[in-house]
Amino acid sequence: MNPVRSRFALALFALLAGSHAFAQDPVQVQTRALQDLAELSEGQASAQVLSPNDSVLAAELSATVAVVHADVGSTVSKGQVLIELDATDARLALAQADAQVAAARANLGMAEQRLERAKDLHQRKYASDDDLLARTTEQQGAASELALRQAARRIAARTVEKARLVAPFDGVVVERHAQVGALAAPGTPLLRLIDTAVPEVQAALQVSDAKGIAQAQELAFESQGQQWPVALQRLSSVADSASRTQIARFSFTGEPAPAGIAGVLRWRGPQRLLAPELMVRRSDTLGAFVLEDGRARFVASPDAQEGRSFALSLPGTAVIVVQGQQGLVDGQALATSSD
Repeated sequence: MNPVRSRFALALFALLAGSHAFAQDPVQVQTRALQDLAELSEGQASAQVLSPNDSVLAAELSATVAVVHADVGSTVSKGQVLIELDATDARLALAQADAQVAAARANLGMAEQRLERAKDLHQRKYASDDDLLARTTEQQGAASELALRQAARRIAARTVEKARLVAPFDGVVVERHAQVGALAAPGTPLLRLIDTAVPEVQAALQVSDAKGIAQAQELAFESQGQQWPVALQRLSSVADSASRTQIARFSFTGEPAPAGIAGVLRWRGPQRLLAPELMVRRSDTLGAFVLEDGRARFVASPDAQEGRSFALSLPGTAVIVVQGQQGLVDGQALATSSD
């Protein structure tokens, strides 16, 4: 037989067979609405409650610890003095700088008087241009010397200020390293202070979870059997290349959890998931059958995996075949019975 005719005959036979199958009595199946079957997806991620500021306060100059005003557990206010270092050397340097400023100011005053006298003599032709230039240069040099001494004085004053360690924010002292009489070098940790402002929850989300976290419902931080409702504040637009996660920050919508504790962030996702037993494979595609206009229609689920709950891009009113779906053919006539 001619190969072309052979293929045509086979195609015609398949078409007639399919038409015959659809002409048969409708297949009896059971159905339910998607919104009655599917459950909201659930997710979780490791999380930690972080304070807005958690700072280790360190010495900025080399001096011995003179007084410690705050200990572990102390609640302090912004600007409150926490530690005083021995500032004797710094105060002596400041006094020296004050004297140098006074001397430079006096020299500048004398130079300005000489310049004014030189200008007057030059105007009356009693002083040469070189004399006027010399007095002008002398005055400018004295002004520069005063500015230099004033800058040195500000540095000395700042060093005296560094001898007093003050709280940069309202907080609680959680660690104390400073000991009275001990020598503190620049960079030596003295106290650790945690901000008492409302903390936030930080979680590292998988990229797939981060996509829908803004539409997630029932967001809550859970730790040691307790739950605190939270809301999304910020989501990093950049994923970490090593962990393939995105950092998200959440604010407490009610009473906050204590800063520093670790736990789990839980949520219910925007997608509704169907049970694995409703899944059907057709060719290499996974999905489910729905009832439309009295016939079966196969709807694929691109992200479905064998044995796991899956989602369909359908409205909640879509009618899902829940029994008898395994033997169905796309387009087959259906008859339904209540579940």
